[in-house]
Amino acid sequence: MKRFLFFVLFLCLAVPVIASSAEIKFGLLPRLPEKELIAMFTPLAKYLEKETGNKVTLVIPKDFDTYTKQAIAGDFDIGFTNPNIYIMIKKSTPGIEPLAMASEPGTGTKLKGVFIALDDSPIKSIKDLKGKKISFVDQGSAAGYIAQMLELQKIGIKKSDITISFAGKPPKVGEAVRDGKADAGGMPESVFKRLPFEYMLKVIGTTTALPNWPMHTTKKTNKDIASKVKDAILKLKPRTTAADKALNKANLEGFVPTSDKDFDVMREAATAAGVF
Repeated sequence: MKRFLFFVLFLCLAVPVIASSAEIKFGLLPRLPEKELIAMFTPLAKYLEKETGNKVTLVIPKDFDTYTKQAIAGDFDIGFTNPNIYIMIKKSTPGIEPLAMASEPGTGTKLKGVFIALDDSPIKSIKDLKGKKISFVDQGSAAGYIAQMLELQKIGIKKSDITISFAGKPPKVGEAVRDGKADAGGMPESVFKRLPFEYMLKVIGTTTALPNWPMHTTKKTNKDIASKVKDAILKLKPRTTAADKALNKANLEGFVPTSDKDFDVMREAATAAGVF
């Protein structure tokens, strides 16, 4: 009898420990090569492990479409994605919520895209892009396709007026323009500024500002985990020592509170660009 009571007591004590150490799968939109993303976000994953008491595993799908499908299916617990992919996931699974919005050095919570061309190209502005070959990141890229299409629409250039190709990742857009495979390109401003061959290119136009990337839940996110992650990332206030340590490699300066309504401007842009 004593052995039985000891066994029951052991189970009661062990279950909370097991529950508290549940794995948190952290999905990242694959805008850069997997190896690079792992290096960028491992410090944040380690920070979240310390703050939540849960093991954090980075999940990096092969492309934007796969990320979207996995987020909708709930294959990871939290995700970090661009605002367009977020609104697509939210449209399919209304129960998900943004936990916080990222802030970047120089641009804060605003996300901008740029149009680029070779430095010696005769193309001077986006008005010169009619009839040209343009490389973009991906159909789901907020600042590497949608924001640019909205700007082109504003000046009367239709989708049928240009030849579009998708490079898959922002640096590849720069390479396509550099190597003459495209007359111009569209990519996030923050990534353009980090290209090692930036000096070979020029900015011929910028886009309207959109909300920056959110960290979000999925339909299978445990409420307790969502609460712990939200509390942890909101401790990483922009330009603080703690934020620098966890986020510097990811080129982020912190996280700020947000809500779904902050992404209505993204919905407007995606609708105008014909992708929502």
